[in-house]
Order: sequence, then C-alpha cells, then structure tokens
Amino acid sequence: MNYLLSIVIATHNRSKYAISCVESLLSIASEEIQVVVHDTSNDECELAAWAATQKNQNLIYVHWAERLSMTENHEKALQLATGEYVCLIGDDDTVSSYIVEVAAFAKLHGIKMITPRVKASYYWPDFKTKNYGAAHAGRIYLGGFDFSLERHDVAKMLDAAKAGAFQGTDGMPKLYHGLVSRATLEVITAHNGTLLYGTSPDMSAAVSLCLEGGEYYLLDFPFTMPGGGGGSNSGRSATGKHKGGLEKDPHLTPFKNLNWPEIMPRFFSVETVWGHAAWETLEHRKTTEGYNLARLYALCFFHHPDFARETYRAWRNAILHRVPNAGALSVFSELVSVGCRYVLAKLKRLLRPGPSNGAEVVAIVNDVSQAREKLDQNLKDKLSGGALMTRLVNLPIVEK
Repeated sequence: MNYLLSIVIATHNRSKYAISCVESLLSIASEEIQVVVHDTSNDECELAAWAATQKNQNLIYVHWAERLSMTENHEKALQLATGEYVCLIGDDDTVSSYIVEVAAFAKLHGIKMITPRVKASYYWPDFKTKNYGAAHAGRIYLGGFDFSLERHDVAKMLDAAKAGAFQGTDGMPKLYHGLVSRATLEVITAHNGTLLYGTSPDMSAAVSLCLEGGEYYLLDFPFTMPGGGGGSNSGRSATGKHKGGLEKDPHLTPFKNLNWPEIMPRFFSVETVWGHAAWETLEHRKTTEGYNLARLYALCFFHHPDFARETYRAWRNAILHRVPNAGALSVFSELVSVGCRYVLAKLKRLLRPGPSNGAEVVAIVNDVSQAREKLDQNLKDKLSGGALMTRLVNLPIVEK
C-alpha cells in the first residue's frame, strides 16, 4: 500500500490507553492512513491480544520483547512508517480525521513540515492535578482557532528555543503532533545515523527538524489532539510527581549508558529532560552555541529547590568549563525573569480561576476514541460541513 500518512505510536505497559488510541485511528474512514504501533510491554499486554484480532491491513503492530528506552522505542517505531508524511503521537493521544486533508494540502504545495497550534486536548477519567483534583477528568477542551497559516524560518525558531533553554516545543516544527515528510526524516537520519537523541523524543525531533534548515508552516487548526492519562508523564507532572533521581526514575532506568553532561543538573524533571534532549541533539551536530544554560539553571533553582545542590554543581561545572551564558549575572537575571513570569501566570489564573482556562468544554467522555469522534463533529460544525481542503487552498500565507 502507498499511504499518504503514517501515524506512529510507541508504547510500554499502557494497554488501557493504547487500545483506545489505536481504535480511534483505525475508525477514521480513510485508506490513506497507516497506523504503526511499536510495543515493548512486558506485562499481560492486552494490546498484543487485541491487535491479534484486528484484520485491518492499515495497522502495523510489533511487540518487541526487549525493554527499550523511550527514545529507542520511538526510533524503532518511526523506522516502520512508510507513509509520505509521518505524525508521531503518544499512546493516550489521537488525531482528527481532518489530518488527511492537511497532509494532502502539504503534499500539493510541497510542504515538508506543518505543525498545528495546540488548541484541542483530552484528559482521561483518571487524570488529576494538584490544584483542581479531578476537575479535568474526561473532558475535551477546544480553544478558539482561525485557520491562519504562517510560514516560519526554522533557524529563527531554533535561536528562540536556545534562548529559552528549550522549555517546550511550542513554536518549533514538530514531528510529535505535527506532520513531517518521510523524505525529510530520511535525510536527517542519513546525516546523523539516527533521528532521536537524549531523553525526550519529541524535543529531540523538533531540534533535528530545526537543524535541517529551511521553512515550516504553523496552522491554526487542531488536526491532532494530545491526551493526558493519569499514568502518563503529563499526569505525573500535573500532580508534582514527575521528578526524581536519575538512577531511580522509571523513565530513565531503561536507558543504557545514558550520557548526562556534567553541566546538566543531575536530576529528572520536565525542565532537565527537555534541556538534556536538546543539548544531546545539538552536541551531535556540534552546534550548542547560544544555548542559554542560565535559563535552565534559573528554572531548576526556582521550581526545584529540593534539587538545588544538583543544579549548583552543574552551574559550577559550566563556569569551570567557561561555557557561555552561565555567569552569575546571567543566572540572577534569568531568576528574576522566571519569578516574574510565575507571578504573572498566577495572576492570570486568579482572573480565570476555572480549570478550562477559557477553553470550551466540548464534551465529557470515557476514552480517547470517543473524544476523537466528538472533536471531529465539533470541527465539522465549525466548517459548516464543508471540506477543510477548500478552505486551506484559499488561505493567505503570513510570513513570520
């Protein structure tokens, strides 16, 4: 089969999420979608038993017996994709059926990378947060969108990400919840020998796409929908449990011979994992210049005072090695900036105290397969039943 699009999922011991995720994809009425699942589960693995009952030729399912790191698992999953475009998602996520029209639009215009603004999200019934408890449970959120299409220079986006110490992939071209031509991924792999580095596949992929150069497109239309399961990293972050020592965290223990530079604070957190994956990807291409380590240290000091000793050691090593952007004045300045941003975020929360933060609650459902159907129906209503492609081909492109 010649597929327009491959949607790729790597999973481990999370069948209760993954089965619903794959069901949501296979239920999209299109023969142009290939669904690729690479599973390293070593539990009872209901997913393997379920996959064995599926007769859909669009599904590729591989159960890998050896325990792999998250990065290795994603790398092997991506190698199985044969579609002209590739979209990587988590095992508790889904996509809109309109992703097919977006991929067709990208192919028509020779677009290598197109990323949606994050406007849709789904929280599984077991999702909880420190501030709101189970208030998000089962809810589909949808923010406003205007179908606008922007063209960006990836070099500028990489410079901005370096200045921010790579704290999130927003604004960068994405493979995780984005569309990238498989030809582009093959070029990157040919250059590097592998596609992904470090401890965060989504961050490493975004950095690699920036290093490839050229341009990418940012579309204000939610053709993918991130999910938040209680057992996911996002679920752990929401309850303040997504951090710890490198040697004990279940996210990192599967990594064999993990290279953790001495200038990186030696503990596991959202900030350090993103920062580490970006650094490793840049280091492989010998282009770490401009990486704002002072911002990373400031974030770690401010948000993780219980690991202040580890952060101080990394900072001291950076100074000893004369790493740019790591002086005391730079770190102090970034600490002030981080503190001000924190206060502003709290003030905004006071102005909008509800858990939705202003987004529309589309529905409350039990799993991501139902969430995909509800999202599509809502998007169809907003399109007044018309084709997305018709709107896309008439969009003006805004240069950024």
